[in-house]
Amino acid sequence: MKQIQIVIIFVVLIFSFDCRSQDTQYWTQTYGTTSTLLGGIVIGSVSDLGATYYNPGNLSLTDDPNFLFTARVFEYLSIQVDPVESKINNFGTTSFRPSPAFVVGNITADWLGKHRVAISFLTRQTMDLGLKTRFDGRADNNSLSNEFVSEEDLNDLWGGITWSYPFGKKLGIGITQYVGTRSYRSRHEVNIKTSDSLDRVSAISAITDYEYLNFRILWKFGIGFTLEPIRFGLTITSPSISLFGTGSTDINLSGAGLEYDNNNDRDDFLISNFQEDLPSTFNSPFSIGFGAYYKFGRFKIHIATEYYNKVNKYSILSPEPFQSQTDDLQISNDLTAAFDAVLNYGIGLELFINPKFTLYSAFNTDYSAFAKNEETNSSVSRWNIYHVTAGAAFTINKIEITSGIATSFANDNIEFPYIRPTANDKGDINFPKQSAKLSSFRIKLIFGITF
Repeated sequence: MKQIQIVIIFVVLIFSFDCRSQDTQYWTQTYGTTSTLLGGIVIGSVSDLGATYYNPGNLSLTDDPNFLFTARVFEYLSIQVDPVESKINNFGTTSFRPSPAFVVGNITADWLGKHRVAISFLTRQTMDLGLKTRFDGRADNNSLSNEFVSEEDLNDLWGGITWSYPFGKKLGIGITQYVGTRSYRSRHEVNIKTSDSLDRVSAISAITDYEYLNFRILWKFGIGFTLEPIRFGLTITSPSISLFGTGSTDINLSGAGLEYDNNNDRDDFLISNFQEDLPSTFNSPFSIGFGAYYKFGRFKIHIATEYYNKVNKYSILSPEPFQSQTDDLQISNDLTAAFDAVLNYGIGLELFINPKFTLYSAFNTDYSAFAKNEETNSSVSRWNIYHVTAGAAFTINKIEITSGIATSFANDNIEFPYIRPTANDKGDINFPKQSAKLSSFRIKLIFGITF
């Protein structure tokens, strides 16, 4: 029946906007001490244990710190959505909380010789976000009550072991093998009720809930080359290979008091299904990065760029198709993903004040890999983010302390769906969209220590 098809369209539309995590951004997180102050623009010049991530080849060309703990002490995030029209209220969220950490340590032994080995743990992507908005008012001569709730919880954690070997003092090669653990849950709920001039009430409810845990493996290969005052670096990251995982899907769509074809008969419907213990998979892209730095006087200028290949559409979770409770329709409820190719780039500046004090600043892009020409339902953060970082590093009794601040901002014009669950003159339902403006602002307070 037509009402079933329209409600499915509605679900696609209502979830086509959501301030989800930055799971389509690859340069949001940074690792290491000076690497963080340079915004991660260190593929060719990384000189701390952040080399385990940025360029494993440079690990054997760095000094020999035995342990590194880097924490962004606190993170403030604000997301705001401002509809152009008034059929839904402005809404947004703010949070202030501890930010993810990066921990890495060298493995030292005489039998290793020139070989360098390190173990690292990092947070690749993370977000815990909740949005809610309500609207009560008049729309097209009907009383309208509209509620939208969205919850997102994502943690992508990587553990890796790095091997690196120097050829003389100028060339180093290395590789890091990572095991990634990705946990994800999203719940989206829409409740809409209307009453017409005859006090007839109609309602539509839509709930989707996806959850999965996935383990995968990938490799990052790096080459570092030093020819002072110039350094170069090249990295290649493999696509990930899923090892195993599990997940569940839940969908519940219903409508009551609906009448589409002007025959005074109720056209109620119900689509509901829950499946668990489903196998999960997650695919991350192949990437290639290049970086360099040039030293002149007290200044060092760092540049870096990284290309991430596209990922064709696939299913993270593939539940069995099911029959709807009304109208006997066969419904599929896969959780799908796809990523476009992106190219990020950035520039960092380093000013040497004295042997114990250095200033840093950086700017870099963080373009979204959201697949604009694919219909998917796991990644929708389509906006581009820009990062600006500034800070300093100073040494006290052989302990290096870094501190600074990183700001990130994004703006986008979006379309937010609005639904009227009542029949129009054509015996159909309209699902007009309204324009809205999204703005996001993030501040990270940086603190690191190397000893």
